[in-house]
Amino acid sequence: MLLEHAGQARGWRLGELLDEPGRFADYSLCSDGPAGAGLLLDYSRQRLNGKTPGLLKALAEARGLEAARAALFAGKVVNPSENRAALHPDARSANPANALLSEQRKRTGAFARRFRAGKMVGAAGAPLKRIVNIGIGGSDLGARLLCSALGDENSRPVDFVSEMDGVELERALSRNDPAETLFVVCSKSFSTAETTANAYSARHWLTAALGEDAPARHFAAVSADAEAMAAWGIAPGMAFLMPDSVGGRYSIWSAAGVSAWLSLGPACMIEFLEGGRWMDRHFLEAPPEAGMPVLMGLLAFWNQSMLGCSTQLLLPYDTRLKGLPAYLQQLEMESLGKSVDAHGRPLEGRGVAALLGVTGSNAQHSIMQWAQQGARAHCADFIAVRDGGGAYPRMHLEALRQMLAQAEALARGLPQSAMSSDPLASHKALPGGRPSNILLLERLDPRHLGALIALYEHKVFVQATLLGVNPFDQWGVEHAKRLAADPRSQPPLAELLED
Repeated sequence: MLLEHAGQARGWRLGELLDEPGRFADYSLCSDGPAGAGLLLDYSRQRLNGKTPGLLKALAEARGLEAARAALFAGKVVNPSENRAALHPDARSANPANALLSEQRKRTGAFARRFRAGKMVGAAGAPLKRIVNIGIGGSDLGARLLCSALGDENSRPVDFVSEMDGVELERALSRNDPAETLFVVCSKSFSTAETTANAYSARHWLTAALGEDAPARHFAAVSADAEAMAAWGIAPGMAFLMPDSVGGRYSIWSAAGVSAWLSLGPACMIEFLEGGRWMDRHFLEAPPEAGMPVLMGLLAFWNQSMLGCSTQLLLPYDTRLKGLPAYLQQLEMESLGKSVDAHGRPLEGRGVAALLGVTGSNAQHSIMQWAQQGARAHCADFIAVRDGGGAYPRMHLEALRQMLAQAEALARGLPQSAMSSDPLASHKALPGGRPSNILLLERLDPRHLGALIALYEHKVFVQATLLGVNPFDQWGVEHAKRLAADPRSQPPLAELLED
């Protein structure tokens, strides 16, 4: 029945659906959280009618979403290929059931308070004031996003180094004084090639300036491998642990977020965790028709698996969220980029869409030409903040108007018949019919950002359940790592690179 309904939906004119009376009231959802951590989802520009939500809800029930969600929050094995639970919800709970998570959060908070109070002294006798985070993937993107989105005049300076080409590291080191710099090496395995290469180079820079004993005072680390940190020379009081069952792309909730704790402060990070916990409760307790993560997961499945959207756009209309597209690219594409289901069977259809994202204002002068007139089907999430704060509220309001205009143009298009007297009508016409969500945060603060990130985590979990894939493994990234580590497996070009 859902397949038949999808076939009918492809013929609906989205502009006509939008003109239905009460469309916004019927297809919007507002979730109010503690301390105003609420979000508004406007999905009126989706290709839906009154039957669609019920059919999608029935599919979720048939695919066992309720049981899968219960297993996730109960700490049961939900990552069968690695025989692991997925403990990121526990990592942000008020009292983590996992003793390691609980202990490490206390240590992380105490460590951040000492650093921010100027009580951590380096090898030259000066207090440590600046941070260089060395990591990649989930060991970089989460803390980088938080520091960009929430940093203010009270934040401690932080640089992020993830690239292996040496340029990013060189630029970060040039901005820092060795005597005042704390390095945080973040790697779940503590063997990631990019991270270890940057860490060794940073250590050489530090010892050249302050002596061979300096790293013990200037290097902290986060990993699931305590022995590897000790072997590298990380002092016990500077080593933080995360469990194997917290995946890298979910690790900002764990000790892997220590650079954000150092830069933004414990009070900010505690509020961030509270926002994530509120979204967890919403996911668990809200009925399906009022549950934002469930609804967004159903809509993503509807657009990508049923209506053939091959690309998902992610367009935040706030400069502070410029790191969000990269963060969600890892979350969505590493979790859902699979061609077999959790039992190893080939997936039906083409799987999930690629996620393409950039801040909205820049997008209007780059990818939105493709979005408005390109031939391939796609869908979009617009993300904005109602109260932008800052010194230029009129400019913020204009940005919101621009966002609404883009969403309307994607949905309604511009028919050639409306420009009959224009000789360039065929070039100017827009096909329309491109579905989108608008997700509006009341303001951008730690609680709202925590709720937003947890929302997308649960949305991905819902979509994975509908697809039948395991969203917690990432075997596809491992093979090329092995090739890079074995010169014998590389093509002849590698010989040229060594000359």
